[in-house]
Amino acid sequence: DLFQMEFITTTTDDDGNTVNETHTLGEFASRTNGNAYATIARENGSRKISVTSDTAEGYNTTLISRDLSPQLEALDLPDGCTAEIAGETTQVTEMIQQMAKMMALALLFVYFVMVAQFQSLLSPFIVLFTIPLAFTGGLLGLLLTGQQLTMISMMGFIVLMGTVVNNGIVFVDYANQLRMGGMERRAALVATGKTRMRPILMTTLTTVLAMLQLVFSGDMASQLMSGMAIVIIFGLTYATLMTLYVVPLMYDILFKKPPLNVDIGDENLDDIPDDAAEYIAQNTAQPE
Repeated sequence: DLFQMEFITTTTDDDGNTVNETHTLGEFASRTNGNAYATIARENGSRKISVTSDTAEGYNTTLISRDLSPQLEALDLPDGCTAEIAGETTQVTEMIQQMAKMMALALLFVYFVMVAQFQSLLSPFIVLFTIPLAFTGGLLGLLLTGQQLTMISMMGFIVLMGTVVNNGIVFVDYANQLRMGGMERRAALVATGKTRMRPILMTTLTTVLAMLQLVFSGDMASQLMSGMAIVIIFGLTYATLMTLYVVPLMYDILFKKPPLNVDIGDENLDDIPDDAAEYIAQNTAQPE
């Protein structure tokens, strides 16, 4: 015991003799028992206390935090004290905000790339209608499979933004070629649907088959990425089927003017075979 520790003191009496005395700490100090913090945590110079808990199986931490926030704000705390929810909820909120910024930038970059390709502001806008269709299909896939919307699945939506526009680009570009070759707008859309359906479906099928391995595989990596794979499979499939209906409809409504024939300044490219020109020549030689 610390209070029973002995120590020797040396003093001098009135006669000048040295006197050694033995004492204990308990003669000079008292002891009381109490409760105190094992550690003191600070954040930005202010003391803080963390109250932690685990979410029971079958419950969503974000939803529980959303219900807890009003009750926490209603607490009557002393002056100078504040309470806030942190931990996983804060991390999820920050990641969602960052993911939203990434999606916005990705959408902007995809649009600018298509503007440079089509030399038009309207054609890319028609292609971008496939992105909401992909998001709808991805959300339906998560709903049907019982998967939650996680960061991994949100990465699947970012992948969709760069994937589903390919089918729209193929469709709109070929329709523009037919119209520049002299075909009427609706006839060009019908011809595009007939001639470009196979490559569009083949592109979708190859991607879907590649993603199926992540859905049905039992290894740990596949289980983590299954949410993203489900979003890509359902989103791409739904968007592809709807692209063959929605994109021609939006094209017919919005793109009434003939497309701009851009001169790229290289005469040697005129010798390259143009399947759109061949289709027009064949259709003219053998009218139905």
